[in-house]
Amino acid sequence: MPLTALDQARGHRLMAEVAETHPHLPAPEVHVHPQISLVAELTIDVVLHGDDAGFGQWQRALGIEEVNTRRIEFGGWVTSGHITRDGITVVLTLHHRQDAPVLAMAVAA
Repeated sequence: MPLTALDQARGHRLMAEVAETHPHLPAPEVHVHPQISLVAELTIDVVLHGDDAGFGQWQRALGIEEVNTRRIEFGGWVTSGHITRDGITVVLTLHHRQDAPVLAMAVAA
C-alpha cells in the first residue's frame, strides 16, 4: 500500500522536533519522501551548502555517529551521514564549495 501525505507528515514532525530542541541550527533544504527499504518507510534528506554550514551541529542534533559519516570528492567535497529512527531514515549531506579546503571530519559529541 502506498504511503499517504499523512504518513509523510511523520517526517515533518520529526524535523520540527529537532528544530524546536535545537533552535540555532542553520536552515537546510529538507525533502521528505517515501523510501522502499527494509529499514524505513520514509527518507528525510537534510541538505546544507557551504564550507561547514553547520554539518557538525546537525550531526549532533540528529545523533549521527562518526561511523555513519563519510566524505567523498568529485569536483568538490560532499560530506554525508545517516541515521534511522522511528522508521525514518535521515540523510544529512553537506555540499562544500568546489574550491573549499578539506576540513576535518565532523564528529558527533
